[in-house]
Formats: sequence, C-alpha cells, structure tokens
Amino acid sequence: MRMKRGRTTSIITFALVAIVVASSLPMPCAAIEGPPPMQLMPNASQYVKPDFRNLVYAEHNNADTSMDNACDKLSIAMVAKNTRNIVRAYNAIAWSYFCRSNFGKAITTYQTALQICDSIGDRRGAANCYHDIANSLVMLNRYNEANEYDHKALNIFYEMNDEDGISKVCKTLGLMCITHHLYNQAAEYLNGALDIDTRMNIRTNNNATDVAIDYMYLGLADYRKFIDTRVDSLIHQAKAKNLRAYKEFKSAGNTTIIADACKNLMCIYLRYAQNSRGDLKQKYLDSSLVFHNIGLTAVRKTKNDVSKIDYLLGECKMAIESRDFDTARKRFKSTRQAVDKEPNRAYYLKYGFLMVKYYEYVGDYRHSFEWAEWTKSLEKRQLNREYAVLSARLSLKNEQDKILLQNEIDTEHEYIKHREQEIRLVVITASTVLVLVLITILVVVIRGSLKRKKRLGRKLMERNEELESQRDQLEIVNDQISSSINFAHSLQTSMLPTAEQMNEMFGETLILWRPLDLVSGDFYWATQCGRRKLVTIADCTGHGVPGGFMSMLGISILSDITLTPEFKNGQMSAGNVLDIMREKVVESLRQSDADAMSLDGMDMALCIIDEDSPTLQFAGAFRPIMLVRNGTVTEYKGDRMPISFLSQNPRPFNTVRIDIEPGDTIFIYSDGITDQFGYNEKGDQSKYAGRRLQKLLAENAGKPLDEIHRQIEAAIDNWRAPAQQRSIPQTDDIILLGIRF
Repeated sequence: MRMKRGRTTSIITFALVAIVVASSLPMPCAAIEGPPPMQLMPNASQYVKPDFRNLVYAEHNNADTSMDNACDKLSIAMVAKNTRNIVRAYNAIAWSYFCRSNFGKAITTYQTALQICDSIGDRRGAANCYHDIANSLVMLNRYNEANEYDHKALNIFYEMNDEDGISKVCKTLGLMCITHHLYNQAAEYLNGALDIDTRMNIRTNNNATDVAIDYMYLGLADYRKFIDTRVDSLIHQAKAKNLRAYKEFKSAGNTTIIADACKNLMCIYLRYAQNSRGDLKQKYLDSSLVFHNIGLTAVRKTKNDVSKIDYLLGECKMAIESRDFDTARKRFKSTRQAVDKEPNRAYYLKYGFLMVKYYEYVGDYRHSFEWAEWTKSLEKRQLNREYAVLSARLSLKNEQDKILLQNEIDTEHEYIKHREQEIRLVVITASTVLVLVLITILVVVIRGSLKRKKRLGRKLMERNEELESQRDQLEIVNDQISSSINFAHSLQTSMLPTAEQMNEMFGETLILWRPLDLVSGDFYWATQCGRRKLVTIADCTGHGVPGGFMSMLGISILSDITLTPEFKNGQMSAGNVLDIMREKVVESLRQSDADAMSLDGMDMALCIIDEDSPTLQFAGAFRPIMLVRNGTVTEYKGDRMPISFLSQNPRPFNTVRIDIEPGDTIFIYSDGITDQFGYNEKGDQSKYAGRRLQKLLAENAGKPLDEIHRQIEAAIDNWRAPAQQRSIPQTDDIILLGIRF
C-alpha cells in the first residue's frame, strides 16, 4: 500500500514538473496578446450582434442628422404647434442618440414620441415608435422587452394592412432569432417578409432591394445553422441566396447594403477553403479575397467604420487559412485597435474565435485554451438565455398540446369504435332500405334520362341537317365570291401594262407589285402618246375589292386624260394632269363638304417624259420621287394634297422639272413599303421608313434593276421576319416602279 502511494506521489510530481517545463518552452510563434479582461465590458449590451445594427442603419436615411439640427426642428415645431412635426423631431433626436450608442436616451425619446402619437390617434406613427424602441432594446440585450414591443408594432401593422411595416418588423424578429440560434423561427419570419416584399415588387416594381435583403438574411440564417450543425447543403443554400442578393444590390448600385452581402460571401468562401486542399483551396481563397475587396471598397465609400471591422477580421482569417502567420500577427494588431475603438464592441466574439484558431494552428494550445474559455464566457453573456428558453418552452408547449390532443383523439376513437358495434345492425338495416330506395330512384331517373336523350338525339339530327344545308349554301356563296375576286384580279391585271410593254416603252424598268389581297388598291400605269410618255403609281383608299374599284376608276380617268389634244401636243403638265384627276375623282364620287363618306381618293406620283427633251416632269399627291445619280439619292417631295375633295377652291398641284442624264434611275412608290412594320436593330417593332429605302437604293445604285428588285424584296422580307423573330404579316398593298435612262 505504501509502494502504491509513493508511486502515485512520484507520478503527480513528475506531471507537475512537466507542465511547468512545457509552459516555459518557447512556442513556434510568439504570442500576440491575451484576451481582454471582462471588466472592460461592464454589460452584455456591448456584444450585440453587428448584423442587427447594420439592418437598423439600412432602414434609415438620416444617419448623419445632427442633434443640433433635430433640436432646432423640435423648437420650430413646438412654436408652430405642429404635432406631426414634433413627432418627427423627437424621432430624429432619438435616432441621433442611437447613432451615438446612447440607447437609454433613445428609448426615452422614442417613448415621448409614442405618447404623442397615441394622443393624436396616429396608429402608423405609434407602430414605428414601437419598432424603434424594440431596436434600441435589442442593443441593450433586453430581448424579451424588444420582442414584446416588436409584436405590438406587428399587430398594428396587421390591423392597418401595412405590408411594408410587417416586412420591416419580420426582418428584425428574424435577426433576433438568428442571434439566439432559433433558425426555424428565423426562417418563418424572414420567409414571411420575403413573401410580402415579392408581392409588393410584382405590384409596384419598386421593392427589389427589399427582396434582396430578405434573401441575404435567409442566407445568413442558413450559414449560422451550418456552423452549428455542419450540414453541407446549408452552406450551399447560403451561398446561392447571398449571391442572388449581391447581384441585385450590384445592379441597383446600392453600395450601402452590398457590403453586407460581400461580407457573407467572403465568410462562406473562407469556410469552403477550410474544408479544401491544394488548388481548390486557393481558388476559394481567391474568391473570398474578391468579395473582400468589393465589400471593403463599398464600406470606404459609405464611411461605415463598423462594417470595416468585418473586413479586417476577414483579412486575419484569410492570412490564417493561407498559413501566413506573420501577416496574420500584423492584421490582428490593427484589427484589435479597431475593435477597441468601437463603442459597442460587438466584434470581440469573432476576434476571440480567430485567436483560438490562430493559436491552435501555431501549436500554442495554452493561449488557444485561454481564448476559447474567454469566448465561451463572452457568448454566454451575449445571448439572452431567457429569450431562447421562452422560445424553446413555447415550442415544447406546442408539442405537448399536440400530444394531449392526440391522446384525446385516441380516447374518442375507442368510444366511437364501441358505439359503431352497437349501431352496426341499425346502420346495416337502414343502409339496405336506403339502397333499395336509391335503386328505385335510379331506375326512374335512368328511364327519364334515356327518353330525354332520344328527344335530344332527334333534335340534334335535325340541327345537324340544318347546319349541313347552311354549310353547303355558304360554300356555294364562298365559291361565287372567290370566283368574283379572282375575276376582279384578272380584270385589274389586264388593265396594267406588262413588264415587256414597260421595257419596250422605257427601256430597263423595275416593277415591284405586291397586293395585300388578290385585288389591290395600289396600281401602276403607263402610256405613250406621240413623243410624250406618262408613267404613274397610285395608292387608293382601302385595299382588296374596294381598292380595286378605285384603281380602275383612276386608270379610266388617266386613259381619258391622255387621249385629249392638250396632252398630246404638250400643253398639259404633270401638275395639270393631277388637277384634272382630282376634278374627275371628286365628280365621280360626288364629293362635297356635306358628304363625308365620299372623302376617299388616292395618293399619286406622276411623271411625264418628253423624248425631245432631257427633262422629266414630276407632280405628286402625298407621294415623292427618288432620283439615283452616281450613287447619290435625291428625293423630290410631292404636294401634301390628296386626289380627292379638299375644299371648294383647292390650290393646283406643282410641277417639278428634273434634268435627266444617261444612267439616271428614278423610283416612285406607295407608302406600303415605308409603312411596313418589322424589327429594327434593337429588336423593337418599327416602320421600314424612307431613310432605309434611300440607303438601300444608294448601296445598290450601280447594279442592274433586276438585282435591285431582288434586293428590295429580300430587304422587306427580312424586315418583316428576321431570324428568331415572329413574322409580321404584310400590312398594306405595295407598289414600287423604277426606270433607268
């Protein structure tokens, strides 16, 4: 027994000596510093989660409002006895206290504003005061009271159906739950805020930033839950949600909140790097550094010294993961100075965790243990255990209620089972009688239904026969109409000069004629009387059969005009021809001021060419002529008057004389080309327009007219139906006539 006791004493002595010697040995890396003493932080409010404070700052736009300015506004409002401005001034003063970390005075001032809101019946103002008081209570770690005030605000917002207020309160409640590791409750609050903000964004297209904030905080909840549970799917979800928020903030140019998303992504990629090796680890470190640099730039722009500490801690963590311990020691020193200057030293806990990891990596386990104990104690002081316990009790109570309810259901089930045995015979008897009654009723209903079906069948056969007869009549009428339209097309085509006749009369010509229907309201016509040649195109009112009638009227009038002696001997100019055309159309259609129906007519471009003179006469009624010479396109516009009734004393049409040189080409056309809808270079629908036609004619000026004809047709088809776009149908009749001299 003595031997055992002596041996034990020797072992204990040896262990003590070994501990003393081990503690005196130099570590692989010199110690940086020990944990700060707890008495430096006299209350737990100094360790409130910084994520919550950043959200509160983001909800306000007057963070720079000075106390003096707020007090001046209060004095002015009191003199004017403007109650609402008094409330605004008190809120500004309270916000100034909040920014200065004087949360007690902030609460008192918000309560004063709350009393005024209650006195004037301002429910929304009272709800906002409740919410602001809750924010200040959180900063004092009084979570139970904060929860109570936030739920008062939430109830008022629900009564007023104020979705913006509901979303705002749900965000802060969700962050309080994240702080206390209540991730399921946090997800309920934040998903509720996300649903509201998504609906508001769809309705107003003005809530995309709030939706992005919701995704960012849902990602934060997933990341914190991953840290507690180490479930890999959670960190992947956190990365996806924060990336979505980051892209939205970036597209909106919101530098105030983008720093928070970058901070979360920096931490997530650092966590990826911890679990990786080799090139993959370096890739994640590089990604973390990218978001670190973007977020730090945003922080410097907004001059947010609080958020800057997150990025200093990130630099320390990246140096540790890269095993660059010299850089890590330098970063820890500057980071410690920044944390010590922060009034609400919310970052001591993160700093302590990094010190634990640093000393663990360098092999200084004694300091690592000291920092671990310090951070554990600090975390206990940070969390409001009563809040977490109450939430847990509430969840437990719900589970107990479910168990009691299930027991009651089981008891009731047994009672019902016994009762079923007693009434089974009665039920069987009643069921048998009921089945017999139902069968009888069913037989009666089926017989009646069969009779009705027979009657309906006879009526249906009669109706089908009537419809078939009507269909046959419609087919006959349709065939007659189609035959008439086809004949009208043939008749109209026979009245127009053929391509051979045009080439024989003018030399090289181009004729592009595309009716919208079989019968066209656009027509071209040409004739030669002695040494004079007349060529014209016209765009009649309407298209199809009505337009065809108008075109035949126009051709008939033109034919009569060109047979007159005045035209043959050269006494009639192009403008005179249009004047006579207008008179004949007005006379034929019986147009007048009192007859608005007959204001139909036509637009026309008309040219007269005299073989004895190198000059071309042109007159236009709303239609121009284009002259192409040496690759240059010159446009001569017609008069802005139609060939129809305009007034009792219309002014005459002007005649433009154009000198013609060999190789010149003229083009006259209707608005069917320029008004054709299609897709422009941006993919938007627009008209083809005259400038595109001019450009096309200039680019193909030296080519034969046959080739120009193909180019114009291809351009119109590509304009109406470009690749990967829905084809736009032709909207009007098209006529374009070209003559090369």
